[in-house]
Amino acid sequence: MVKTETFQNLDEVRAAKIRMRAERDRMQDDLGAHLQLMREPDFRKAVAGDAMGDLLQAWKPLRTMKAMFGGTAGLTGKAIGLVVGSKAKTPAGRVMVALASFVLPALVEKFGKKSGITPDKFQHELGVSWERVKEYVKERREAREAEHHE
Repeated sequence: MVKTETFQNLDEVRAAKIRMRAERDRMQDDLGAHLQLMREPDFRKAVAGDAMGDLLQAWKPLRTMKAMFGGTAGLTGKAIGLVVGSKAKTPAGRVMVALASFVLPALVEKFGKKSGITPDKFQHELGVSWERVKEYVKERREAREAEHHE
């Protein structure tokens, strides 16, 4: 059981109340700053992206695939992540980037040597494909919105 603080006189009680109010005010200001930060869309996106990354790192099928391909993320994976990741704006896009950064480097290493695909050519083709996917998604979204407005 926690021992309660005893006071010798009323002045000690008042001093303790002043200290506690100051602590309460400091904590309230800190909480307000945290809540203000959470209201910023970019911060929320970053938090969600970090959470998705942590979730994917802990996902057993993904860990198994990474181990199956030898865990080769190296420079190719980082380059793919930079090229594709900079274009991912939604959580689903970030998930796709995370999956691609695990699988694609292994595929490039395994099949790229046989077919003569260079990392530069691969990154260019990946960028073109990503733009096509984005355009397709945009067209589908516009078609669904048109259906809802009719």
